[in-house]
Amino acid sequence: MTLPSIFFRAIVTAALTGAMLAPAAAVTSAAPASHVASTEAAAARPATATWPALRQGARGVDVATAQDLLAAAGHRVSADGVFGTATTRAVKDFQKSRRLAADGVVGARTWTALSVTLRSGGKGRAVRALQRQLGQEGHQLAVDGVFGAGTASAVRAVQRAHGLSADGVAGPRTWAALLAAPGRPSGDVSTPRKRIVATARGQIGASEPSGCRTYLKDCARTAWCAAFVSWTWRKAGVPSAAVPRTLVAREVGLWGQRNGLFHRTHPKPGDIVVWGEPAAKTGGHVGIVVAVHADGRIDTVDGNYRNKVTFRKNIDPRTAKTRSHRISGYVSPRGA
Repeated sequence: MTLPSIFFRAIVTAALTGAMLAPAAAVTSAAPASHVASTEAAAARPATATWPALRQGARGVDVATAQDLLAAAGHRVSADGVFGTATTRAVKDFQKSRRLAADGVVGARTWTALSVTLRSGGKGRAVRALQRQLGQEGHQLAVDGVFGAGTASAVRAVQRAHGLSADGVAGPRTWAALLAAPGRPSGDVSTPRKRIVATARGQIGASEPSGCRTYLKDCARTAWCAAFVSWTWRKAGVPSAAVPRTLVAREVGLWGQRNGLFHRTHPKPGDIVVWGEPAAKTGGHVGIVVAVHADGRIDTVDGNYRNKVTFRKNIDPRTAKTRSHRISGYVSPRGA
């Protein structure tokens, strides 16, 4: 390699690394400046990843994460998951403070500036943002803004899953792994599957009779697991025409077959899991897949399981039974 080539490569590397290390806001949850020299803080975002581009009108978990990070940076905005005028104003103010183009769009450069380094003992809105994103990866955490042992364990698990140094410190590469998925289309706010998972998880604990009337008016007398999965899809933004309309669990599977959306294997988060062979008959059960583990086990959120919305963990699709039925397959949201 020629000497000029070496200099050119060094300049490019320095420029990329500098872009990742844009100065972070001083927040209670951020790492002290003297400790930022971890393996995380010095690493640049993977070149193949694409950050979600958020702008006014966007909705979803990624929006709530951006809102919490903006609040951690000192901008007054609530984490409601809706990118409205107040959020646009906060984004522009933040961009101006970091000498970025104040276009009101949370793109790669703005995400990089917002992604403060977090570690055990941290507290605040930035930690809440991290915990929310970890939840989307299937980790059951309280979004309480306290970086405790559970959060550290979940961070290490994500780091191992993405081939990162599992030091439990959420720096640029960990944020990139959580937010900037390889191959993610530019402008994708929050994939339909992520919205479905977030919506289902948000209902855990709702019980009958009063707690489940959101999904079905007479839920105290009628099995409502099918009503719950349909409501979850609609609430997450799946068009009504692409949502099953039945109160019969096994008929959800039949609907999936008729629409070419039913498959026997390879579940993904956001799918409806169907217990019992698809049929227009009573019996069976359905729930929402919220996580798929490396060994093939799944986590689900089920309506009307023990008379409430229940989080079920580490289900083995090959052997598990629910109400005497085995899993027959899964129904995927159209186009997701």
